[in-house]
Amino acid sequence: MKPVVLIADEHIHFLTRLAERLRALAENAYEVRMIPSAGESDILFSVKGLQRDLRLRVAVFLYPNHLPIASILSELPGHVCLLGLCENMRDGTTEEIAQPLFRAMIETETNAPHAKLPHHTDQPPGCEKHGAVKIGMIPRFTRARKIDRIIRSCLSGEEVIPPGGKSSACRIGTHLSFSEDAGARVTRYLIRKEKSLGHTVVYLPIKPLYQIDDRFRRGCGQTIGDLICRLSTGDIPGIENFGKWLYMHESGYYTFSMPERSDDIITCDINTLRQIIGLLRDYTHSRTQPTTSWIDIGGLPLAKVLELAVLCDFLYVDAPSGPTDKEEAARRELGLFMARLPKSCDILELPRHRHRGAAESGCISSRGEPSFASEL
Repeated sequence: MKPVVLIADEHIHFLTRLAERLRALAENAYEVRMIPSAGESDILFSVKGLQRDLRLRVAVFLYPNHLPIASILSELPGHVCLLGLCENMRDGTTEEIAQPLFRAMIETETNAPHAKLPHHTDQPPGCEKHGAVKIGMIPRFTRARKIDRIIRSCLSGEEVIPPGGKSSACRIGTHLSFSEDAGARVTRYLIRKEKSLGHTVVYLPIKPLYQIDDRFRRGCGQTIGDLICRLSTGDIPGIENFGKWLYMHESGYYTFSMPERSDDIITCDINTLRQIIGLLRDYTHSRTQPTTSWIDIGGLPLAKVLELAVLCDFLYVDAPSGPTDKEEAARRELGLFMARLPKSCDILELPRHRHRGAAESGCISSRGEPSFASEL
């Protein structure tokens, strides 16, 4: 008999897509059951309605992280692994990745009556009483393949790298934003957070100069315009010399001197931009100190943004909420965009200051259903 992965969530579109993708990936390793729900009482009612044999085979339970689940745990078998579903990672030490997935030592009481299960530090009420263990939280933007690997880790007891949890402290990222305000907000957040962690930050704006919020240096020394000219002639600088193009900004990050004309960067050939990002990526990955390079893109068509984003380790996305036509179009483009990203690129979302339900945040479509964009 196969173990059961039980998924409960109030966002029907997300729940259906995730269940379909996990069933396709499971390959007889586990069975997927989903519970559309709006609260704890709905989930409890549905769990009680499951056949006893099926209920006893539940090994992994994915649920909305903000919901209390003590009453639900009383209906599930002991040592079930819990994974909380969240919109994003808010107000924590590593907001952009899932909370650490500790090794899941799933052993029966007969084989290891005194074994302690490694667990997430924020255990829901009722876990200890019922023998359940919370492994971590998973943002809804996490790729289905990564969730599948996490589930398999819970079932087998093997260790797995969490979503976004690259072992290297040196990485390069960018964002996909559908407004200048959203782009400026995620850039401020990223730079502030990385600096607070003591990481070196390299900032590369690929946008018109009149859209750059911070003060910038122009036409002084080796500019990004000079680098573009060198690359266009096939003169590619070595990684060991790449740092010479950077200077320390008054705000505490490294950046490039800008060209004279405002549109010089965004109007240059896309292959040249890819070369610049490739050089910056290699330079970043070669650093011995924790370094985050941030590419602030604005004013480019989505097709060109995609050509640059595929070179990055992570991407912050702006998921527009609301029922208007422009927001519906943005969500559709966001889903198509994320589906074309490589598996190595982690999809992250800017943390919000407080949790908001789908109806409050405006993420209800004109058909009255949740319309969260996802590449699942």
